[in-house]
Amino acid sequence: MKARALLSIAVLFFCFCAIEAQETENKLAAADQRQIIGILLNEKFKASFEETIYLSTANIPEEIQKDFPAVKNKTIRLIAPQTSESTEVCAYEFGEFEFIEKFVSVSFGNCREGLAYDFIKDGDRWKSVASTVTRQLFY
Repeated sequence: MKARALLSIAVLFFCFCAIEAQETENKLAAADQRQIIGILLNEKFKASFEETIYLSTANIPEEIQKDFPAVKNKTIRLIAPQTSESTEVCAYEFGEFEFIEKFVSVSFGNCREGLAYDFIKDGDRWKSVASTVTRQLFY
C-alpha cells in the first residue's frame, strides 16, 4: 500500500514538472522577442522611405518597450493602442508570438496590410525563414 502511494506521488510530481516545463517552453523569452523584432523591423524598413515608424505597443512587453531594438536610419515612435485607433496614424502592430513546431511565428502589419513572419533559431541567433500574407486592404 505504501509503495503504491509513493509511486502515485512520484507520478503526480513528474506530471506537474512536465506541465510546468511545457508552459515555459511555449513562452518566448524577452531577449528572443527583442531579437526577432529587431530583425523583422530592419528587414521590413531597409528600403522604405518612411523616416518615422509608428508602432502600437499592443503585444510588446514593457521590458522590450524600455529597451527597444534600434532600426537603422529610422526613428521609432511607440504609441498606445488607443492612440493608434483614435488618430489618423496607421500604426504598425505586432501580433502574439506563437510556436509552430520548430518555428516562431508573429504577425506584423498596419491598417492596410499584414504578414505573418516565421523565424527559426540557428545556434544563438534567430533568422527569418518565411512570410505569409495575413490581410490586404486597399483604399
